[in-house]
Amino acid sequence: MTTLNERFEKGQAMRASMAGGDPRHFTLPGIDQLAPDLKRIIDEALFGSIWTRPQLDTRHRCICTVSALMALGQLPLLRRHIERCLNVGMTPDEVVEVFIQLTFYVGVPAVETAMRITKEIFEERGISFTPTLAYDSQQTPDELYQSGLSTHQQHMGDVTVPEASGDSESQEMQLERLINEYHWGAIYTRPNLDEKSRTICALSAMTVLGIYDRQIRRRIEGALRVGMSPQEIMEVFIQVTLYGGYFTTRTAMRIARSVFVEQGLNT
Repeated sequence: MTTLNERFEKGQAMRASMAGGDPRHFTLPGIDQLAPDLKRIIDEALFGSIWTRPQLDTRHRCICTVSALMALGQLPLLRRHIERCLNVGMTPDEVVEVFIQLTFYVGVPAVETAMRITKEIFEERGISFTPTLAYDSQQTPDELYQSGLSTHQQHMGDVTVPEASGDSESQEMQLERLINEYHWGAIYTRPNLDEKSRTICALSAMTVLGIYDRQIRRRIEGALRVGMSPQEIMEVFIQVTLYGGYFTTRTAMRIARSVFVEQGLNT
């Protein structure tokens, strides 16, 4: 059992490891001046007790956090965590790819804003960035769809195929096809992020947005399919607790627990 002071010191050490020598990463504007007790609680509970847990590495915790902040539209704090992503060793390509990955989860406006902030940070740091051009615009829509369907099935198992549904002209099935084409076919197949990292982006965003229906259950099942352990999945939920609130975390963990029980997995 650690003491509260030990938790605080661990939190300060974690902050230092992500700060890159920038003292601004130790400040919480407004909270510092108005609620110093809360500042201490955050240092102990968030940075000293959650960020330091061993079940996810710091890089994946940064991906969790950036994904949650994007989903919630918390842009001032997003800037700080983009800087932390770079400070802990994520490449500029990986940072940009996180935002591309989240497009269909959080929407184009949030991605555009995140990209603008990231571009400013790259310029401030003198980072020369060459975008990855991986999208083949010469393929046919059917080729794009088949690529997306294959990737979707690889990540999630059985999926709805519009042509086989008997209602392929419905608006729902038209949207389903579009998602398979561009979300799964154009984005999930890109380089610069592995399957686990892409899954962590999705789980984090869906959790803080309160997506509790069949979608998050299937996303948890998909996380297991690409090699995440039950412990890692649970840790994603814990990581976003103080960014999105513990109500969403508890619900997501209950759903995950039921998935693990159904699959006979021991957590």
